[in-house]
Amino acid sequence: MESGDEYATESDNESDTDRISELPGNILQKILSHVRIRAVVRMRRLSRKWRKLCESLQFIHLDYRDFQHWKFEKFARFVNNLLLVRRKVDLHTFQLHWDPHAPLNCNDVRMWIGYALKHNVEVLDVKLDLYDKTDLPPGIFTCRSLQELNLQRGEAPYRDYEHRQLVLPDIIKLPSLKRLTLRDVEVDGLSLNRFIARSPGLEDLHLIDSAMYIDRIASKALKRLTLDGFLDGCNGFTISVPHLISFECTGCSLDDISWRDQPSLESARIDTCGCTFDGESKFTGVLAHAKELALFGSDIKVMLEKELPTCSVFESLTILEIGDWCLIEDLSVVLCFLQLSPRLEKLTLMHKSHDKGADTDGMSIDGMTFWCPFLENVIIQCSKDDDGIDKLVNVLVVNGISADKISITFYEDIKNKEHVERIRADEERLKELWSSSRRWRRKIENG
Repeated sequence: MESGDEYATESDNESDTDRISELPGNILQKILSHVRIRAVVRMRRLSRKWRKLCESLQFIHLDYRDFQHWKFEKFARFVNNLLLVRRKVDLHTFQLHWDPHAPLNCNDVRMWIGYALKHNVEVLDVKLDLYDKTDLPPGIFTCRSLQELNLQRGEAPYRDYEHRQLVLPDIIKLPSLKRLTLRDVEVDGLSLNRFIARSPGLEDLHLIDSAMYIDRIASKALKRLTLDGFLDGCNGFTISVPHLISFECTGCSLDDISWRDQPSLESARIDTCGCTFDGESKFTGVLAHAKELALFGSDIKVMLEKELPTCSVFESLTILEIGDWCLIEDLSVVLCFLQLSPRLEKLTLMHKSHDKGADTDGMSIDGMTFWCPFLENVIIQCSKDDDGIDKLVNVLVVNGISADKISITFYEDIKNKEHVERIRADEERLKELWSSSRRWRRKIENG
């Protein structure tokens, strides 16, 4: 047995029960789901009741940030002991997020996932890099209890595997599945249609950095679709999902996307990599009833230039993010969009400088005006060396947007801020972990 964190016997002194201990077991399990797993292990030593509760743990969250400076052998012993003492009760959530710089043993990962499947897990969330994706427990795609499946695994540690991406199996039966997230997966039309057909309740589908060889995505149950990154390019596909309310797509050309049985989206985030748009689909028709839109890319600009002049008003739109082209030279699309967005409350403009020597073909904005009486917040994002941003500000002010509602944010500052916040979050997590360790140790020593 390990010392410190792991599995010392509990105190027999139960004379001083606190109010938390008197709560119903299901509520205590919910509380424990928000506690660091190492702290949960220590709670076993408080009393017999806490020991029983912790040994019936329904939420297991294993995050490498809680085990910093541990060797993977010690971590594996910790998890093995945790599962060994756990009672034979169903498991709601099993989460394993591990640092890619310290790869785990494939057999250990396979055993832990297999344990979760045997205990009727409802949420399986696994994020690993450097892991052989062909080495999965056989029951992972036939688990009847599984409601949410998140498999995000990067490249395997060796290059001699037959498939670089995870290939969906032939046998799939997930009758309870509602949400699916897969990263680095190889998907063809047959396997995707089979997955959707054998997961009749699937409402959320997220494919990240995947190789997609499909021509159609069809489902009458799907409500949210995310396609984030395409390996090996994209040859174009049709979306036939009439009840879709949320759509996110990154990394393909707008021409590659066409619509059938057009849905009425409530939100969309589209970040494309094309330059032109010759599609026949009426793209703005899909976006017409959205409350939130984020539209980025040169082909987005071309599409909007073609369709906005005959587009209906975006009556529900309150939040708009738009740009990733040279707004200083071509602001006409944005102004035309604002003319059709009378209820807009928040606007983010993302400016991208032209490459030196590049030709600009922006349309004139002379005489173009808009009226957005509810617009309270405007953010302009640009680089520190971008010139002419004052032109964007002046256009907004002329159209009744107060200067104190307009802020300018630099991409360099955003990147630095995100870096600092990640460091601070890791430091706070580590500090909380050590503080929790000392607090529980004192409580145990005091009986």
